[in-house]
Amino acid sequence: MSRQDAKDAKQRRGGLAALAVNLLVFLVLAACGQPPAPTTPVEPPPKSVQINKPGENVNVEAALVPGYVTVVDFWGEHCGACVVVGGMLAVKVAKEPRVLIRKVDVGDGFTPVAKAYDIGALPHFNVFDKRGRLRYVLVGNDTVKAADIAKALVAEP
Repeated sequence: MSRQDAKDAKQRRGGLAALAVNLLVFLVLAACGQPPAPTTPVEPPPKSVQINKPGENVNVEAALVPGYVTVVDFWGEHCGACVVVGGMLAVKVAKEPRVLIRKVDVGDGFTPVAKAYDIGALPHFNVFDKRGRLRYVLVGNDTVKAADIAKALVAEP
């Protein structure tokens, strides 16, 4: 074997060794998977939010937060029962981290938002599950059940 042939063979062995090392490193990294993404704490959404001005139309579905049960409280300042039942709801779900309240002021009742959501009587709650599906429409005395219903929806898978 000539000196040049020996040199070429040595280079080929060195190249193969480097390839083997690179392949080994690749396989080890692939087996380990991706490094975990840095986690940044996510602020929970506000518990209770007024989402419109009195009587103003609003897109309720846009105010829903995926993964949270949402009680939409249609109310009016002139409705004493709305204030009482809304306060009871807030107290009963205050310690339920996965239940949110979104308040919609229907104004005098003959407003675009009242027509859009077919609000014929107050108090009126629409209860949405964690996937944003409307599950319950509660009107009048039935609204006092909203907190228990919301808690049950949170417990669903």
